[in-house]
Amino acid sequence: MFYLAKNNEKNAKNKQQLKQETIRRQIRKRQRKRKFNKAMDRLAAVLVLGCFFAAVGYPVAKGMVSIKSLTGEEPVGEVKMTDDSNLAATEPVTEPVKNYKTITVENDKVFKGEMILVNENYPFKNSQDADIVTLYDEKNESYSVSGMEIGLQSEAVEPLNDMLADFYEETGHSDILIVAGFRTLEQQQALYDEDLERTGLDISTLVALPGHSEHESGYAVDFSLFFDDGTSGDYDGTGDYEWIDEHCSDYGYILRYPANKTEITKIQYESWHYRYIGRPHAYYIMQSGICYEEYIDGLKNYSADTPLEIVDSDGKAYAVYYVPAETEKSVTYVPLISDKPYTISGNNSDGFIITIDLQETRELVSYTTPVEEITGITTDEYGNVVTTSEVDSSSTETTTTVFAVG
Repeated sequence: MFYLAKNNEKNAKNKQQLKQETIRRQIRKRQRKRKFNKAMDRLAAVLVLGCFFAAVGYPVAKGMVSIKSLTGEEPVGEVKMTDDSNLAATEPVTEPVKNYKTITVENDKVFKGEMILVNENYPFKNSQDADIVTLYDEKNESYSVSGMEIGLQSEAVEPLNDMLADFYEETGHSDILIVAGFRTLEQQQALYDEDLERTGLDISTLVALPGHSEHESGYAVDFSLFFDDGTSGDYDGTGDYEWIDEHCSDYGYILRYPANKTEITKIQYESWHYRYIGRPHAYYIMQSGICYEEYIDGLKNYSADTPLEIVDSDGKAYAVYYVPAETEKSVTYVPLISDKPYTISGNNSDGFIITIDLQETRELVSYTTPVEEITGITTDEYGNVVTTSEVDSSSTETTTTVFAVG
């Protein structure tokens, strides 16, 4: 009897424990279910708010949607836009890029900016607003200047300093001498008159017509050489100095008057004359083997809907396009295709060049023109610079270049 009672008590206890365990499992299950439901409720709330914000609030507030790359291959960022009914677009854009926003630019700014083209057809018209600083006060120790009065546009100074400092680090040469920078109209006139007096001609073939020299813009410099022993020499861009032509575009400078482009520039080859225009443009020009006139003219084929994409030597991507000036008005409406940093420069004739830093890194693009073809430089057996503008097929005689002074 005692054994049966003990066994019954044990069975009852086991049943009680089993029942309690079952209850605990049920409680835990309900707790998990409640937690899951709460999490789902929160997620649903977030999704509802997110969808509402994306569908209504965000496009209305920002007008921003993703677009395809300017090349149609990779995204270039976000572009603000509206559809034809002025309602915010909410679908990805597959058609040509519409505008992020439009700004107004005064038409007289056509003649201002680092990309103005100055040549025999387009005179410099903006002398009052030039921001000229003296190189003597701003230069570093990697080069010299021939006078304390030599000036340059302020935005072109730091790139020049960086370029010549890196040139010194690479080659050990600190003998580059800046002999010309900014010139006033009066200074250009004096140089022109001196050449006429020297030659007895009515028109100078060596000095640019006053009002038509790049030096008057403040964006051009001329190099010479000055050695430690006090002697000087001409800068011909050969030997160690080839580094300048190979790398000047990394600093926004171009060799302005290549030997193989004289028919276009109307200026004889000037190995010493460099012009600042900004990095992406300089890289494209020097890599493509074109001159500045060709580049400015070619940009007119690119608009806000079909911009030119340039990837420079660091893989940085830029969008570049042309907007014609609305000459019948006092201002031009300039479309911007991105909310990224941008610059606007006049071309000194009929429109504006917009450059947008896409703030993206792409695969490095090389436009694959050898430096020799860009500069047009050849040398004889003694290392003297010559060109082959006219070489008889039956002769090996070459013609030495005639140097012009911009």
